[in-house]
Amino acid sequence: MKTLYILSLFLLVISCKSASDKAPETFTAASETGLAVGTITFENDIPKNDIYRFFYTGTTDNEKFNKQNKGKIEIKGRNAQNERDFSGDFDNGQTYLFVIERLPGTYAFNQYNYLDHIGPTGMVNASKVFSIPFEIRKGEIAYIGEFSFNDLAEPGNPKLVVYNRYSRDLEELKKKYPKLDWSLAADKTPKSGNNGGGIIDFR
Repeated sequence: MKTLYILSLFLLVISCKSASDKAPETFTAASETGLAVGTITFENDIPKNDIYRFFYTGTTDNEKFNKQNKGKIEIKGRNAQNERDFSGDFDNGQTYLFVIERLPGTYAFNQYNYLDHIGPTGMVNASKVFSIPFEIRKGEIAYIGEFSFNDLAEPGNPKLVVYNRYSRDLEELKKKYPKLDWSLAADKTPKSGNNGGGIIDFR
């Protein structure tokens, strides 16, 4: 599904090294919220598109809660010199850490889209709806996996694969966010969900 991207919307785009969601300054067992953490890795060396967005939403019976707690992880496929390049946290810049702080409840990543190029003729391509489920609990940190994204996936092959890289990713998260209480972290990598007709895989 492609739509013309309106130029004025680009004024809202902020280039950042990590995800759009901002990690809290501190986090303990007494916190009223919970955290979901993980990584997004791009399999190809050079970005095929300029902006990538991964959307999530609440999946409770309370529609107001779901709407108020939805969000996205946004990654820009250009560096400080405005060249096509990844600028992630490790793995040659191809892997980005993310931290989502939300109220306790059930959630799911349910769609992604990407902008082919920044400018008045840029086109947004949106995926089918899918579900990568996760749960946020008060005072807990849920690791929800590595989302490995393949820009060059052939039709019929998954474009996004969920892997368990708990040990590796936890070490990187500790380095970047040392003030969070990582003793509260647990591996909650989802093993199944709605694969959106084959665009998502769980391994």
